Amino acid sequence: MGPRTLWPHLRLTAVNERGHVLRIPRAKALTIARWIIRSFPHAGWAADGHAFDLRTAKLHGLEAR
Repeated sequence: MGPRTLWPHLRLTAVNERGHVLRIPRAKALTIARWIIRSFPHAGWAADGHAFDLRTAKLHGLEAR
């Protein structure tokens, strides 16, 4: 991509079914975040508020697009 491409901030927060934050090592979190970004290139990553559900493999936050 060109130098004008906006890249998302690679950040991953994992939560369990009760809403408690799970600790994910930095290297693993970056790998997972990159995989999700590459799997959903159409997601408009400049916007905040995306959530990937591991149980359903669905990306939430695309509803407004």
